Amino acid sequence: MLVTEELQGIIAEWRNKDVPISDEEAEYILWYCNRKMDVCKTENRKEYLPLLYADEVKNYLFRRAVNATTMLRKLEKELKEEGKCAVCV
Repeated sequence: MLVTEELQGIIAEWRNKDVPISDEEAEYILWYCNRKMDVCKTENRKEYLPLLYADEVKNYLFRRAVNATTMLRKLEKELKEEGKCAVCV
């Protein structure tokens, strides 16, 4: 699966906003979009893919941020239990 120029443009917009997205992540999101369209039996795949891709990139970044925040909160809790300051570590 190759990311088209239009889809690369969507990734470039996020990268221009200093949001890091690796090429592997971009490929995974494309795979996910294609899988989603397969399951839903989407007919106008060519027209729908850019819209779905842009939306799924946003969803992916949101999930990544939520997961990172959760991991930081868990780490902070563990450090507090050990009597250490999360800011100092």
